[in-house]
Amino acid sequence: MELNPILTVNDLHFSYPTRPVLEGVDLSLHRGEVVSLLGPNGCGKSTLIRIMLRLLRAHRGEVWLNHKSIHNYSHKEIASHIAYIPQYHNVPFNYSVLEMVMMGRISKLGLFAVPSANDRDIAFESLSRIGIDHLSERPFGQLSGGQKQMVLLARALTQEVDTFIMDEPVSGLDYGNQIRLLELIAQLSSQGYTFLKTTHYPDHALMVSSRVVVMNHGKIVADGSPDDVITSPMIRQVYDIDADLITHNRRIWCIPTFSRGLR
Repeated sequence: MELNPILTVNDLHFSYPTRPVLEGVDLSLHRGEVVSLLGPNGCGKSTLIRIMLRLLRAHRGEVWLNHKSIHNYSHKEIASHIAYIPQYHNVPFNYSVLEMVMMGRISKLGLFAVPSANDRDIAFESLSRIGIDHLSERPFGQLSGGQKQMVLLARALTQEVDTFIMDEPVSGLDYGNQIRLLELIAQLSSQGYTFLKTTHYPDHALMVSSRVVVMNHGKIVADGSPDDVITSPMIRQVYDIDADLITHNRRIWCIPTFSRGLR
C-alpha cells in the first residue's frame, strides 16, 4: 500500500440547522484498500461522503484529493478520479442497461458529446467484467435491485477510474445479491481497485474489508483492521446491543445476543 493517500479528510465539521452532524472528522483512503465505514443511522456517514465528493461544503476543515483541495476540482474533474456508486435507483426514462453504463463516459466526453464506437466497446467490456453483458439490451427499470446495483458498478468501471465510493451498496438487496455484490467488490479489489463503502452490517465489513472505520455521534471512534475494530465492546458502544464474535472456518462472525425470551 502506498504511503500517500488518495483522499484525506482533515478536521471536518458540519451542521444542519437543527443539529451538528460531523465534529472533527479525520480520515484517509489509500490505494488498494477496501474501507468499510460503519455506524448507526444519523451518525454522519452519508454526510461525510457527500462532503468528500464536493456535494456539500464543510463548515470547517478540508478534503484533499491527491494533495489538492477538493474545491479546486470541478465535479467533472472529480469524476475523472473517483466513481460514486449510490444505492440502486429508478430513472425517469426507459434507458437500456448499455445506455446506463455508457453514461459513465460523460466525465471523459462532456455532457452533450456523442459517444464513439470505442466508448461503446468500453461500456460493453465493463458489463462483461461484471458478468452482466447478457443484460445489455434490457430496460434498466425492469431489472431487480441486485441487477441494478451491478449495472451502477459497471457504469463506474466505464469511467476508467480505480477508486470507488459506495453509499450502503447492499441496501434493499436480497441476501443472495448482497453476497454476490460483496464477492464482486473483493474480486475487483484484488485487481487493484480501491473502495470506500458505508455499511450497517459488521459481518459484511469483516468479509471484505482491509480496514474498518467506525463513526458515532459525528466522530470517528475506531479505525483499524477489521479484527481489531469489530469487537463486542464496540458493538455495545455504537449499537447498544450485545453481540459475540465467533470464529468459524477461519472467519470471524458477529452474532447478536437476543434478550431472554426471544426466539
